[in-house]
Amino acid sequence: MKQNTPRTMLAKEGTVGQRTSTKRIWKNLLVLASVFLVNFTSFRAIQNLQSTLNSEAGLGVVSLSCVYASMVLSCLYAPFFIHKVGSCKWTVVVCLLGHALYTTSNFYPSWFTLVPSSVLLGAISGPLWTAQSTYLANSAQEYANVLQHGTEGAIAKFNGVFYFLHDLSGISGNLISSLVLSAGRQDIGKGEFCGAMDCGIRPELNWTSQYYVTNSSLSYNSTVLPNDKQRVVVYTLFGIFLGCNVFAILIAYLLLDKDVQRVASEPMQISQHLIRTFKVFKDFRFVLLTPLIFIFGMTYATVAGDYTKSYVSCVLGVQTVGYVLLCYRVTSSIFSLLSGHVNKYVGTRSLLVASAVATVALSGYMLWWEPEEKAVVRIYLVAAGWGATLAVWQTQLDALIGVLFLNNKEAAFAGMKMIHALGSAMAFAYSSAVCTDVKLFILLAVLAAGLVGYGVLEWRTHKEARDSHLKSLEQLGERNRNNQTLLDVDALIERETSL
Repeated sequence: MKQNTPRTMLAKEGTVGQRTSTKRIWKNLLVLASVFLVNFTSFRAIQNLQSTLNSEAGLGVVSLSCVYASMVLSCLYAPFFIHKVGSCKWTVVVCLLGHALYTTSNFYPSWFTLVPSSVLLGAISGPLWTAQSTYLANSAQEYANVLQHGTEGAIAKFNGVFYFLHDLSGISGNLISSLVLSAGRQDIGKGEFCGAMDCGIRPELNWTSQYYVTNSSLSYNSTVLPNDKQRVVVYTLFGIFLGCNVFAILIAYLLLDKDVQRVASEPMQISQHLIRTFKVFKDFRFVLLTPLIFIFGMTYATVAGDYTKSYVSCVLGVQTVGYVLLCYRVTSSIFSLLSGHVNKYVGTRSLLVASAVATVALSGYMLWWEPEEKAVVRIYLVAAGWGATLAVWQTQLDALIGVLFLNNKEAAFAGMKMIHALGSAMAFAYSSAVCTDVKLFILLAVLAAGLVGYGVLEWRTHKEARDSHLKSLEQLGERNRNNQTLLDVDALIERETSL
């Protein structure tokens, strides 16, 4: 009979402790992902429909541009916002209230309701996504420490799981929008010139309006359906989406564990948080990654604004947008999950290069392709291709930032979201001003700059690792974290002695 020695008892206690810790970490990961799944069921569906539903004087794309332009600025104060709120959990809860207000404004879309709520939504988006990325990276780091695994692999794995569930929001949101809108008008968004030749030359008619654009107060009057029934269609859609926002707030409030913040020796002022964020932009690694992050934001806007308008609704009508993007989100979810596992075998570099090649191929095909009603299968296949490409961009860029800036994750993720938002804001801003083919050429030009920057980063990183006799990017990140800690201590001593 096997006896329990002190050593075996300690080993068992350690195993039980590991299981408890890992279960708690996984529970929080799944809760966080579920919160974003439910909340973005609303936002992503509304975003995908803005360029078509609210085409009145470009209101839809202008409001989206306001969201991302405001998000650029919000990323600057995101670390300070999180610090003042107290934790990443409560930051998520507070910021979700802004999403609920934005959805509410869509019940009566006008320049006086939609634009201000869009600005507010952007103002809380920076802290929201910075809190999410920080919470996720901290959880992955804790998970790696408990199991004594590599941090880079853990972050990639956690990002894969999170974005797999998060991307399901596109499936649920687009399915809801298409099912509800199928009860309304069927000709909204159709145009004579589609694809790369679409220059927005079509009647600026809102799907809820019976008149051409003259006054935003004419919303919800239809020539196809009785006025009351048209209102029911609209209010049902946004009522469901508002319910999703409220449910997400309740999940985060009740089920998400409060994260443990690092305790500083003294409270940091807003100026210190801003300086810390701006310091990220002086880091050569972040500078070289900036064009690649920017192109990710532009690509996201291209799919949400241009592909849905010029290649889907222009040919098939707005009621089909949800179904096409349903395919897009299914593919995105699958590849988000797969990329986290594939990363262990091929590495971040190979996946990012593959995404760049796919972006070039899809953009080139869209320049050549003239979509038509009988090409329904190709419309779905191109959407699926974009879903796979953007999923890999998202997971691998998050993993790369998490590894390179281990000791300054909040500021680094804030900077990343800022550049991403800037790319989306710019793409949405000129969306109604230029033709689709010009937008695709701009996209390819910025992608070329991004690949050059990333190539230089890889060369510099491997050279530094080789000179330092380090075997991996993760070890280099750990060394940089230790060096940054020493620099923070030196800065603190210098500040104290100067007083």
